[in-house]
Amino acid sequence: MEKSRSYTGLITGIYVAALAATLISFFTLGFSESLMRFVVTLLAVCIAETVVYGYALMWLRGARKASRTSPVWISGAIIVALYMAVVLAAAIMLDWILELNPLWYAGIQIILLLAAAAVLAAVGLHGWNAASGERRAKDASRHLRTHRQELQDISRLARGWQHPEAGRLSGLLDELAEKFRYSDPVSRPGLSATEDILRQQLSLLHDHVALLLTLTELPADWDVETQELTNSIASTLARRNQELAALK
Repeated sequence: MEKSRSYTGLITGIYVAALAATLISFFTLGFSESLMRFVVTLLAVCIAETVVYGYALMWLRGARKASRTSPVWISGAIIVALYMAVVLAAAIMLDWILELNPLWYAGIQIILLLAAAAVLAAVGLHGWNAASGERRAKDASRHLRTHRQELQDISRLARGWQHPEAGRLSGLLDELAEKFRYSDPVSRPGLSATEDILRQQLSLLHDHVALLLTLTELPADWDVETQELTNSIASTLARRNQELAALK
């Protein structure tokens, strides 16, 4: 956080220095014989510098939250840099060299500003839509990831069972894990009830395995009961996959 504040202060200092240098340069050297063109150029350059400053702060804030730099941020930086370059080029060519009519010149600078804003907005909207799509896909696959994580926890618990029947229990859990492995990873909101049933069944299996590990003497039908639990989970999983296939 302190590092981010120091960068913000540095960027702000550079921005203030750039504005001061621009004002001193314009009022000391002058830029054209037309007062209106002079004002338009000064405003255009100051606005371009402000755009660069604002985008730098947004980049700094976004970089702090993201693990890697998004292509959208890079595209925006390129657009901002091009806008700054075009504004300076237009000032030199249209004001200083060609001495364009002040009203036409002001209109062109406004068009450049609006065009840059429109392109930045389009890039930002595209990035927002892409990020929303990634979030939706991640949320849609969250249920199966949760189920598989629960089953992995159960298998890890079973592997610590010091009993001759441990191999049989691990085998049943491995068969169930294989069915989850080849299941559709993407869920649908309409399947929330089925996903909840799966969660409850896995929780029951977890409790069942944890109970087995505490027993000194196993019931004669422990494997039958365990098989019934894994079969019921496999049946619910199969129904889930059929419902998903029907929704596509």
